[in-house]
Amino acid sequence: SIIPIWFIGMTLYQRIFAAKSTKEAKRAWFIAGLFEYPFMAFLGVFLGMLAKAAFGLGIIPAAEMAMADNESAMPLMLKHVLPIGALGLIMAAYFSAILSTADSCLMAASGNISRDLFNYKKSKNALKVVQWMTLVIGILAIIVALYIPSVLELMLLSYGFMVSGLMAPVLGFLMFKEPSRQAAIASMIAGSVTLLVMQITGLKLPWELDAVVPALSLSLLVMLVVQNFGKRGNVA
Repeated sequence: SIIPIWFIGMTLYQRIFAAKSTKEAKRAWFIAGLFEYPFMAFLGVFLGMLAKAAFGLGIIPAAEMAMADNESAMPLMLKHVLPIGALGLIMAAYFSAILSTADSCLMAASGNISRDLFNYKKSKNALKVVQWMTLVIGILAIIVALYIPSVLELMLLSYGFMVSGLMAPVLGFLMFKEPSRQAAIASMIAGSVTLLVMQITGLKLPWELDAVVPALSLSLLVMLVVQNFGKRGNVA
């Protein structure tokens, strides 16, 4: 799920469409890629290794480490290593990063639902529809976050549903000259439902394959079948 998500992330397309031109969008994407993988991808692992070393050296008390989960290792290290002022700046950076992503996801989700399901453009209260939808989605997101306290588990689960449901339609839109709306909808339903069923039933796959593999495979298969044998029409 980690690699395919970069092709379909809603927040990524928001920033692409916000660029003034195609040239600027490509330049921004290239620069972000240079920083994302060499720097960000290894920074989290490196900080986790530092936290483990700090625990081994006794910088982090064993009692606090025993009560914490894996995701608390770095905050505990920062708490015992950095002075109060620097710790405040780091925590402010954490919250700003979380909020900047959360509001983008909320706007993307509420906009998609309001447009696709409620056709808010024909409503006189279009702004209120989007605002109420944003509130409802935000409350549901909080409930899900409370039910699944692990950030990594929740992130991978959301990535799995996005990849299973959206990867095939996005590829179809980019590759086919006349992409089919029916094919896109059918592939989204097939991939999402397959992953949901496998998550609920807890079905184990051979070779410890992730549930995204069969879900995405079925989504791609449905996309190809409906595209070639169903009624054609523009996805957009």
